Amino acid sequence: MSKILIENYRGFDIKFDTNCEKFQCICTEESAKESTSFAAIKKFVDDYKKANQEFKPFWVESTPDAHKVGRFKIIGIRKDGRFIAETLQGNKVQVSDYHLDSLMLFKPENEIAMSRLSDLALKIEQQRKENSEARKQIISEIKIITLKEYKNTLL
Repeated sequence: MSKILIENYRGFDIKFDTNCEKFQCICTEESAKESTSFAAIKKFVDDYKKANQEFKPFWVESTPDAHKVGRFKIIGIRKDGRFIAETLQGNKVQVSDYHLDSLMLFKPENEIAMSRLSDLALKIEQQRKENSEARKQIISEIKIITLKEYKNTLL
């Protein structure tokens, strides 16, 4: 009996049995499918995953170095592996793979450190404003004659 691996679809191997010319997939010993249709096997895997998937919602928030997007709940995962989130307003949105590195699991024990980081960011912004004002004051004391102005006096 010769079986050829066609694809690993959503974590399950889909094989083609060259003897009986059928596609096969075994999810568990009790749950297996054999068909001449590749699409039917994929649908079987989708249905199996849907029926046996126990997804527990969880909360995420921005990592300290990321742009702040707030806290929201991950409520599901799509067939393509992307997360579905629910915002505090109740809107359901897809989480882009691009943003996965900028989000972290919410842990209550991180709140004190995250609050300290937030306070530090406010102090940094205040210092930046003070530095900008001091710079403007110092520049206002400089007698500036641009090269263009000087050239006009020479001609």
